[in-house]
Amino acid sequence: MEVETIKTRFDLHQILLKKQATKIALNANGENLANANYLHFSCHGVFDFDYPLQSSLILADSLEPLPPKSVDAVDSACQPEPQSSPPESTQPDRKKRYITLRNTRKANPEKCLTLRDIFGELQLPQCSLVTLSACETGLTTSTAMTDEYIGLPSGFLYAGSMNVVSSLWAVDDFATAILMIKFYQELSNTDSVAIALNAAQNWMRAVSQENFQLWIGLLNLDEKSMKTAQNWLSYSSKDQPPFQDPEYWAAFCATGY
Repeated sequence: MEVETIKTRFDLHQILLKKQATKIALNANGENLANANYLHFSCHGVFDFDYPLQSSLILADSLEPLPPKSVDAVDSACQPEPQSSPPESTQPDRKKRYITLRNTRKANPEKCLTLRDIFGELQLPQCSLVTLSACETGLTTSTAMTDEYIGLPSGFLYAGSMNVVSSLWAVDDFATAILMIKFYQELSNTDSVAIALNAAQNWMRAVSQENFQLWIGLLNLDEKSMKTAQNWLSYSSKDQPPFQDPEYWAAFCATGY
């Protein structure tokens, strides 16, 4: 819903959708990235306090497979024979570090866009704005004064972007999609990323359920997205603004010039 709506505001756009959004595909589009004016990531994000340069945007194909589900009762006659450990030379590297998401899933950093990759390889000389529509993308480490400034926003600024929009905590998927759609609408009316984000946040804080339904009806969303919106609103009181709680909009901040 978020990307499909935002893309209509741009005459030219390229989208790596779902399984297409791999690190290989991103690297293969280096020339397009170098010429891009806007770059929008809608994905999972993780900040690593212990290893800030491994802070990442989680790309497609980076999640490790889930372990097999346990079986409560297994016939002992069907249990496999215990297998001996493989030779030392064939054992996996147990020291290999993985990125752990909030849901305990693990991701391979070699398949993610890490802060180390952004500092070392990414070039965005034409970019006006990078939007990180993900969790924890605006955090910085506080464990050492020398690393105080290190975070995903500083990486994208170093790569050349004039502005970065990022988040300070885990955010709600649906509310974030709404905020991003409204943010890009406001961005059409001003040259300032900070003013556009502020306007979108103020709107979310105050919009009534009635006015929200009128607004979302103008987006021409597909049936699935409209159903998602109605289901989300069903948990809100009709007498209160559905997004008034700061948890739905206050995580995002603008960094730049």
